[in-house]
Amino acid sequence: MTRDPHAVQISVDGSCYPNEGRKSGYAGIVVYPDDPTDHPVVFQGFKESTINRMELSASIAAMEWVREEQIRRRFGRVQIFSDSKYVVDGQFSAPFWQRARWRTAAGRPIANDDLWKEFLSAKAKAGVRIDISKVQNKSTPLLKRVDKLAKVAAKSHPNVDRGMVVGKIGRAKIKGPTTMFAAANQVLVIRIVGSKTIGRTRENRFVFEIFDENTGTYLSKHFVYCTPSTGALLHRQRGFRVRMNDRPDYPQILAVLEEVPLPKAGPKAKRKNSKRSLTQSPVPSVQY
Repeated sequence: MTRDPHAVQISVDGSCYPNEGRKSGYAGIVVYPDDPTDHPVVFQGFKESTINRMELSASIAAMEWVREEQIRRRFGRVQIFSDSKYVVDGQFSAPFWQRARWRTAAGRPIANDDLWKEFLSAKAKAGVRIDISKVQNKSTPLLKRVDKLAKVAAKSHPNVDRGMVVGKIGRAKIKGPTTMFAAANQVLVIRIVGSKTIGRTRENRFVFEIFDENTGTYLSKHFVYCTPSTGALLHRQRGFRVRMNDRPDYPQILAVLEEVPLPKAGPKAKRKNSKRSLTQSPVPSVQY
């Protein structure tokens, strides 16, 4: 989106330090059409949060500022610039998620639904047209200042993000991004890497690695969902034989069949022979 010289322009950014206890913060700077000077207007830090929550909170805070300052009395348009694809893309889906009770079209629960609800409310109450568009991080001197200000907020204002759901994360053997698992009724052995609850129904979301018993290696890393009762049987850094559903757009663990000891000395270490069964049914062979 082209910058409108007649619009109030607010550049926002979020920051998070995962290796420092998830210290997080956000900031925003406004530039008025009739004043080339930039003014910091949004600044907040938290003891613990996530980058997506900070990016989203920055846009919410900017829209709330627009309402409080009654920008509509002097200007007819506000442009908010963010480097977050999560926010810029999500703004168009949020109204549909809300109508679906904060689930995607496939039925998956939406993360950060508390903030997306605030986002829609803040935009509706702003009283003026607000457009949010994507910019490249630190691509201008102004964006560099916003980025620096967000980092300062993360380290100097330890408030509590009460909507933050703290997940449990272990060390993954496979580096790189995590993808949604293409569920198709598979039975496979997985090693749990991370877990968290998500959505209003407190559904579980697990990150796992697929373990190949024949080669003693880890193949790939994915995420999947399951009910709280099923999730109670799964624990981080341990292996389980599980059965998946048949929905690649909403992958779920339907059943935990047994716990499977995994090699401790490395991916090719010899497996132990003992297994603690969680079901009396015969265990199907692994299918990929």
